Amino acid sequence: MYIAREEINGETVYSIRETYSSEGELKSRTLFNLGPDPSVFILYPGGNSYYIDERIELSLLEKGIETDTFEIEDLFLPFLDARLRRVLRPTQGDRERKKWRRLKRSELLELQSRIHIFDRRRLHYLRFGTLNQAGLEDTPHRFFTSLIGKSREEIECLIDEGEQKLRKRELKRYTYVIFDLQRHFPGNFFALRSPRMLDQERLDGYFLDALCELNSDRSFMDPPSKTLNPYLRKYLSFYFDNEFASQKRHFNRDEFNRQHYRETHADKAETLTIEEACRMLDLSPQEFRRMSRRQLVRKYRHLAHKCHPDKGGSHDRFILLCRAYERLLQAKPVSTGGKDG
Repeated sequence: MYIAREEINGETVYSIRETYSSEGELKSRTLFNLGPDPSVFILYPGGNSYYIDERIELSLLEKGIETDTFEIEDLFLPFLDARLRRVLRPTQGDRERKKWRRLKRSELLELQSRIHIFDRRRLHYLRFGTLNQAGLEDTPHRFFTSLIGKSREEIECLIDEGEQKLRKRELKRYTYVIFDLQRHFPGNFFALRSPRMLDQERLDGYFLDALCELNSDRSFMDPPSKTLNPYLRKYLSFYFDNEFASQKRHFNRDEFNRQHYRETHADKAETLTIEEACRMLDLSPQEFRRMSRRQLVRKYRHLAHKCHPDKGGSHDRFILLCRAYERLLQAKPVSTGGKDG
């Protein structure tokens, strides 16, 4: 079950809905109308406690819906008193996650293979906020568990909740990423750093093409909408009613030329020694020899997250870090004991 939000005659109204399977398809249906303010169904007896008006549970039982009090309480967490929400929010979704922990990794991956790439991109950006999604397929397999077994409407409700937390200056950048517009500018220095420097007229055309393509994609919505899908309309506003945020640092043409030369001639650069690569990852040669490939990957990801250019880090430092990691990964044999996977 989930709480859906929709606009009716200019008013935002909410309802409890559920995803159900019908003839092999996941669909949605309304279980209880909550009106314009779901918080009126939350009752506070005192202390750090609350409960939901029993009318909801009784109404669900009358419809033959099996549920429990805790599941209903979880639904109302976004509408809870702000102080209580800070206390209780960390536990949200624990019950659902436990349901998937019983599955093997291969079973989870098979279920996740059915998740649309557009949903993956959106969830990835809402979590990491990065322009570069080249590592999307390497994202930990449990990261997308929240999208499994949900209807299109329920997924859109989940995504919409995350999008509401985006700042206005992020909206165009977000749209640029989730429609994978950077793919139209291969090798362009600005595509993954500063899309505001790209040819905006071409970019507008690519966005509209991608929007129309998704609108007719049966794997996203079947049957596809004859007009623009209601779930996609907001992205027209996100893109055309906003501008790319300016970079914190002023663009330096000399720096760009130096970096472009380094990247273009990277294959001619002198090979790093193990000792040099270790220093770049803050490791001693002895620590490197003792660690597994998995530990090396964790070390690299931790440092990469800290110094990534999209997070305000040094671009030069990030490039060197990547080169050092590749060098050490080549020198680290794959374990045959199954620990490194």
